Amino acid sequence: MSTFFGINIALSSLLAQQRALDVIGNNVANVNTPGYHRQEAVLRAGEPYPPAGATASLMGGQYGSGVEVEMIRRTQSAYLDLQARTAKQEAAQWQSTHDALQEVETIITQTSDSNLGTLLDGFWNAWQDLSANPEELSARVNVRQQGIALTEAIRTMVADLRQSQAGIDLQLKGKVDEVNRLAAEVASLNQQIAAVQGEGKQPNDLLDQRDQALSQLSELIGITAYATDRGDVIVNVGARPLIQGGESYAIEAATRADGHIELRWQEDGAQVNLQSGEMLGMISVRDTAIPGYLAQLDALATNLISAVNAVHQTGYGLDGSTGNDFFTGTGAADIDVSAAVQADARVVVAASTADAPGDGSLALQIAQVRDQALVGGLTLNEAFRSLATDVATATSNAEDTLAAKQLSLQQVTQNQQSLYGVSLDEEMTNMIAYQHAYAAAARLMSTLDDMLQTLIEKTGA
Repeated sequence: MSTFFGINIALSSLLAQQRALDVIGNNVANVNTPGYHRQEAVLRAGEPYPPAGATASLMGGQYGSGVEVEMIRRTQSAYLDLQARTAKQEAAQWQSTHDALQEVETIITQTSDSNLGTLLDGFWNAWQDLSANPEELSARVNVRQQGIALTEAIRTMVADLRQSQAGIDLQLKGKVDEVNRLAAEVASLNQQIAAVQGEGKQPNDLLDQRDQALSQLSELIGITAYATDRGDVIVNVGARPLIQGGESYAIEAATRADGHIELRWQEDGAQVNLQSGEMLGMISVRDTAIPGYLAQLDALATNLISAVNAVHQTGYGLDGSTGNDFFTGTGAADIDVSAAVQADARVVVAASTADAPGDGSLALQIAQVRDQALVGGLTLNEAFRSLATDVATATSNAEDTLAAKQLSLQQVTQNQQSLYGVSLDEEMTNMIAYQHAYAAAARLMSTLDDMLQTLIEKTGA
């Protein structure tokens, strides 16, 4: 055994404690870095001396040779990562669903003055007033103006709902680009991680970057990720791979026959089968919720047109004309007050017979359309209230589901933070322990140096 064996032991301790302190410093520096996983220096005893099978004989057997850093370990739990990705993509799906439905609810309910229910009441009341004052032109003008306001509101509601769908399409295009960027980033990180691990090293920072990218990807599109023995991950969307090793497969925003955007695989044009994520929430509102509300609005407008016109065609206006429609159009998108009525308010009917200026019976019949069950057993006013209630209920349900998903995500995130997160108190405690160990190793080296100095001096004497 060399005379300097003890100094080598002290040196190994100095180097190991210094490395451990460096790791603590890196943890502290990244305490607020998103996606950072706490690291720790794993120490192990050095190889004993002499090695097994050596012929050298030492009293007491083998001696320890000091300490060394076995690895810089990154705290990680595949189970928590899976839970977190699942919770994030579900929360993101319901967040986008809630946001889109909230916009729809604003369009349907609006303010009290432009609310469709208020406008319907104003329309029926105008006919009621006309029935009481059938000879007055001003009452007919009021009916015309109430009809114009009502039809404009219905058309505006349709246009706004379709604009909401167009807005979702625009957002989807941007998110497709983001998905492709993140997928390419993960594929590149896969290659780098595999290369570093092939050299027997720990690519801790690269793993953090990849996990962060996967987390963002899962929120957008909903993924399943599988780790391989090589250190890379395979990422699937539905049953198809988005990322395999160093390869990523792009998706694209294709235009459907109805003009809306759908997600397709760029490779073969097949439709992307979304399971969760922000984009699925947006698409479900665009393709299911909004068309359903448009259909309800269309049924209301269609029945309004047919019911009012059926009576209006049989009556006589102040100008003596008959057989005129009050409304034109085939549904909510094109409903309007007829050109004849807009040109001359005297065309608005009140009487059931000609040359009867004091007869308001036809105006009263139209006012009574308010009470007729025309839409699935509901009056037109009830049909609108049902529409508004459906939207409000869907928004409320989405909000409740979102709250539950966010709570689940919060719990998983807390579990991750307790394992992955950097605790400054814990790091300070570890720092003091390594600092004391470093000081003791330095003291040992100083003592051994004094001993050797004494030996040299005394032997020389």
